[in-house]
Amino acid sequence: MIRNLFIIPVMMAMALSSCGSSQEELVTQKEIHTNWKFKQADLQEWHKATVPGCVHTDLMDNEVIEDPFYRGNEDSVQWISEKDWIYRTTFEVTAKEKAHQAIELVFKGLDTHATVKLNDKEILKGHNMFRTFTVDVTNMLKEGGNDLEIYFRSPEDYNDEQAAKLPYTLPEDERIHSRKAPYQFGWDWGPRLITSGIWKPVYLKMWHHARINNTFIRTLSIDDDKALLKADVNVEAVAPTQGTVTISSPDGKFTSASQTLSFKNGNNKVTLDFEIPQPKLWWSNGLGEPHLYNVDIKLSTSEGKEVRNERIGVRTIELIQKDDEVGRSFEFHLNGEPVFAKGANFIPLESFPSRLTRADYEGAIRDAVKANYNMLRVWGGGIYEDDVFYDLCDENGILVWQDFMFACAMYPGDEAFLKSVEKEVEDNVVRLRNHASLAIWCGNNEVRNGWFDWGWQKRLGYSREDSLEVWKNYQTIFHEIIPAVLDNQDPSRDYWPSSPSYGWGHEESLTTGDNHYWGVWWGMEPFSMYRKKVSRFMSEFGFQAFPPWETIKSFSLPEDRSLWSDVMQVHQKHPTGNKTIKTYMDRWYPEPKDFESFVYVSQILQAEGMMDGIAAHRRAKPYNMGTLYWQFNDCWPVVSWSSRDYYGNWKALHYYARKVYGQIFVSPFEENGRVKVTLVSDELKSVSGTLKLSLYDFDGNLINQNDHKIELPANSSREVINVAKNEFLKGATPAKSVLKAELEQDGEILASNYLYFALPKDLKLPNANINGSVEKTEKGYAVTVFSEAVARNVQLQIPETEGWWTDNFFELIPGEEKTVVFETEEEITDFEEKLNIRSLVDAF
Repeated sequence: MIRNLFIIPVMMAMALSSCGSSQEELVTQKEIHTNWKFKQADLQEWHKATVPGCVHTDLMDNEVIEDPFYRGNEDSVQWISEKDWIYRTTFEVTAKEKAHQAIELVFKGLDTHATVKLNDKEILKGHNMFRTFTVDVTNMLKEGGNDLEIYFRSPEDYNDEQAAKLPYTLPEDERIHSRKAPYQFGWDWGPRLITSGIWKPVYLKMWHHARINNTFIRTLSIDDDKALLKADVNVEAVAPTQGTVTISSPDGKFTSASQTLSFKNGNNKVTLDFEIPQPKLWWSNGLGEPHLYNVDIKLSTSEGKEVRNERIGVRTIELIQKDDEVGRSFEFHLNGEPVFAKGANFIPLESFPSRLTRADYEGAIRDAVKANYNMLRVWGGGIYEDDVFYDLCDENGILVWQDFMFACAMYPGDEAFLKSVEKEVEDNVVRLRNHASLAIWCGNNEVRNGWFDWGWQKRLGYSREDSLEVWKNYQTIFHEIIPAVLDNQDPSRDYWPSSPSYGWGHEESLTTGDNHYWGVWWGMEPFSMYRKKVSRFMSEFGFQAFPPWETIKSFSLPEDRSLWSDVMQVHQKHPTGNKTIKTYMDRWYPEPKDFESFVYVSQILQAEGMMDGIAAHRRAKPYNMGTLYWQFNDCWPVVSWSSRDYYGNWKALHYYARKVYGQIFVSPFEENGRVKVTLVSDELKSVSGTLKLSLYDFDGNLINQNDHKIELPANSSREVINVAKNEFLKGATPAKSVLKAELEQDGEILASNYLYFALPKDLKLPNANINGSVEKTEKGYAVTVFSEAVARNVQLQIPETEGWWTDNFFELIPGEEKTVVFETEEEITDFEEKLNIRSLVDAF
């Protein structure tokens, strides 16, 4: 602790700091990623392995198994998780390396039940995929070759063994005993692919005298003149030594602060206060620049130096909950401003996360930004994401709701398990706490909800004593262990024990806390219920759709491409998923003419239904202050709730989200025989303009037009039109009419939207006869389209080509042209021949 340190004389401090430029590095690292081999423990044959990696990907690389994502291959690889596996390598250590005062062997991620031997001596037993394990090997290494072997026990065998020790069965018993990514055991959107292996880097960390263990930098106060910040630096010394810790700006944005101290053997906490003058604040996407400051943390001793870099954002983030006449608010305030959270739930981008690249994360966050997100919820059934995910969220102004990795189950309470959880939480809190994007820690996903609402206790035959013990274990993890770690390691953020606070069958779910509303889909309630079930913060709700046709082609043969085929059922993990999609589709649409049309209409159905819900949340601002739909992405090619598929292709929902999540949103809707228009603004200043309402018949004739001067207050939702439907239509046929609503300012359209007055199956849509022209541009190909009649949900496609449309699934009014760009790096000589254009009427 700092009170045990003493300040050394100023002259000595100057001497120490003056030798910095020529100092050697105190700390060096050497990754151990070559010459790895692996084998099934009960067989003799060794194969080449890739580290980081996992058994499944290594078996694929060695052509032992086929791609589990293709057709029904998932079923053929289930034996892998029933086996034990061994990985081994030999790495060289030089005399210079061995001479370091301290050498650690660091495992960033072992998946999961791993026994590690170094030169035939057991040095580690790990049982947590989410932890970093560090072993002091200073006196274990030898000059020259060193043998490293890791034995991975079958996670299924381990879980069975642990479960047998309990007098009762825990919900989701087969997966909860392993601190391992829950989704890999199978979910209603994900395959059962239970991995083992070295999924993150392994390296030697070698150092002399002292090194920086970790830092924690937080903002204490902000005003226009300066921001006050505090840095806690944990310095570990291998022996008593003297040194200087300095906080500085490599680009000269603030004055350095330093302390010169004597460090005792072991851990030493150094606290430095510093100021940033005229600070630029970090803002979420849409509200301003997500400005980041580079901060260097330097440790200097007479023997050498270590420099670490952090990027920080100057900002305040709070979860505000205040009692009101209805219940209790639930809203995030960023730099004192209420922020309507717009985004989705983020699951792992891969079933095999070891093969994720920076480019994968960049593509995902880029698509979140394009769709006007300002928040992603890292869901508790996946993984704590790679550092690059949080770096990109920092850079792009995407707030992160971070679950701890517990989902939809109850958990053991034995001492070993609880200690492992404590260390896991500490590892990840310390790793992530300096990220400006991190907004809140959440204990779990739906565990409290499941305990009180899903009938676990009755179904599993719990006695009163069983129930008390299981609930006590829940309390220990989520109300004792996690809060205690956060109090110690990150008191700067709010903690929410369980999401949701109440299940969707409870009235409180609409008046307080956050809500996961699944009456639509699970409850088979109509989409119109979204308007009635508006909560304070909707952190989960969703509806499934098929992925794009090209994605279906990637995992299937022509004979597989039908709704009820065996292969399509393998790639639909919800037990009644396809039936549910068809049931809802029959309510709104005619029967599609073929399976490809069914796939297209399923995306329109998802987008239109979800738009109804998200728009209701947006209109309810500030009663509702967040909507995070389920889900953003997929971990394999599948029919699911995602708006962006495994390959990064946008479904119709993602284009709709882009509109409804705009800083300005125009929401025309019909309710109780009246036509209403609500304007929503997330801007921090008022917006003035003209609301243009144009009513057309399907031949493109203008039936009625009204202009309304509008003054929209900052950060608000305002109903501006409320008129009887019959009066508004002025005799026009509802099934042949469409309203176009636009907010215009100085000739620029700030936002627009459309309203139809009948269900799609009742609309009298004519053939649109869409035509277009193509022009090569710097980013790809610009396509200008126009139609002879109203065209609904116009989709443009270029088969078997990587790229992104700047808009899609849009409306066309006769007499108007729309230009969209297909952004691609490919040269497509036959672009016009490949271009496929269709609208809703073509699907039937």
